Amino acid sequence: MQMLRYHQRCLPAIVLSAAFMLGGCNSMPQYTTDYQQARVQQQGVMLDEQRALQLANHFVDTFNKLGTAEFIPAAKTLYASQFFLNDTLSQYRSQSSILKHFEGMNKRVVYSRVTLVQVTHAGDIAYVHWHMRYDLKFMGRVKSMDSYGISELKQNAAGQIIFQQDFWDPANGLYRALPYLGGFYQWVLPFKKP
Repeated sequence: MQMLRYHQRCLPAIVLSAAFMLGGCNSMPQYTTDYQQARVQQQGVMLDEQRALQLANHFVDTFNKLGTAEFIPAAKTLYASQFFLNDTLSQYRSQSSILKHFEGMNKRVVYSRVTLVQVTHAGDIAYVHWHMRYDLKFMGRVKSMDSYGISELKQNAAGQIIFQQDFWDPANGLYRALPYLGGFYQWVLPFKKP
């Protein structure tokens, strides 16, 4: 009986959470269409093994500066003035908008370490497999994050990124680790391991 009352009290919270999540999904940009269009429209320079590795190293070196005064100037040289970037959490199309976002990130990150795992290429695309560890200030606490991902990158003739699509798992790489919110997220969408 006591368990039934507990579930009855939790039901409104569960329904509200589900409605909130589904409503959020409804207002998201057309991710697949945006990605497909940008991938075709943004034509990069053809890559060989050396150019792909140079691009990957520039990318990793820049994000190793995250949380320092050197990060924003380094990011400004990494990205072209107009581009397509989708990091699975947000979408950007101009250097000014991504730099504004990076300025906010830079204030919250106190440590960052990005390691290049592997780089491959096909045509004008480099696939950069990375491992990122960072400490993030959030709601008065510092939390360590750890994530693997792959960035699909294209560059212009000046070596600046004109296309970036990140493939990583924000659920395990960010959401579940956040103070306070992480517990709620884990409760709503628990990670299952057989």
